[in-house]
Amino acid sequence: MKNVEVVLVTGMSGAGKSTAMAIFENMGYYCIDNYPVALLEQFGDYLLDETLGGKIAMGIYLGDALQAIRELTNMDWINLTVVFLDCENMEILKRYKQTRRSHPMMIMNKANTLYDSIELERQEYEQIKTQADLIIDTTLLKRTALQDRLEASFYHETGEVFRVSFVSFGYKFGIPKDADLLLDVRFLPNPFYIPELRNKTGNDKEVYDYVMEKPETQEFIKRTLSYYDYLLKEYEKEGKMQLIVGIGCTGGQHRSVTLTNFLADHYKKYYKVYKWHRDADH
Repeated sequence: MKNVEVVLVTGMSGAGKSTAMAIFENMGYYCIDNYPVALLEQFGDYLLDETLGGKIAMGIYLGDALQAIRELTNMDWINLTVVFLDCENMEILKRYKQTRRSHPMMIMNKANTLYDSIELERQEYEQIKTQADLIIDTTLLKRTALQDRLEASFYHETGEVFRVSFVSFGYKFGIPKDADLLLDVRFLPNPFYIPELRNKTGNDKEVYDYVMEKPETQEFIKRTLSYYDYLLKEYEKEGKMQLIVGIGCTGGQHRSVTLTNFLADHYKKYYKVYKWHRDADH
């Protein structure tokens, strides 16, 4: 019987593993970071300790992740979920320059420069992504957005429930890589061209009302609700536990934020709903 929930957190160095572990700790997980993989087999019985609460998050260096996954998968009392944190190379480079920390590949004398270290790590361990149950691209995520993303996946009541996450984004910053479905709302009238609304977002009543009152928006909502009412029921019936819907406009400030707020408020009456605005602070 699998009665211990273990989340293995790994990914590209600099992608946010330490931040993710702190978030798991705040969610009530017993957190273990950089535990020696060679000792995992002996550590297995300790995971059954009831004082740990049955929810454990383990931060594992990318180079040790495959062995850790094998070891933990062989423990039949563990329900294992693998989270892989990814990030674009240039953003990792920027983060390392800000913190002035040494990259693991340089510490192990496998690379001479920071950029070569990032490239080598990605090449050597790209296969681990195929083992992941959840892949999160942190390139554009602030800490609060990463927290929202992890809470949407792991911070839920006893028993499985269908969870729907709505995330607003700007196409000019890239599409959310973990979105299951996308809604493009760039055709709607843009508050950016209204001087008094330009520096506001869809979280402000003036922008929200401007977008929502447009005939194009009302027609879009009518058609979208009809489609999603059907689609969400079918996904839930099929047994899917989580759905991520990305809603995009040009900059991720006005139209996408407005529609994300509307859809989240509408569907929270029927499902466990989460929302976050990826680019609204950019």
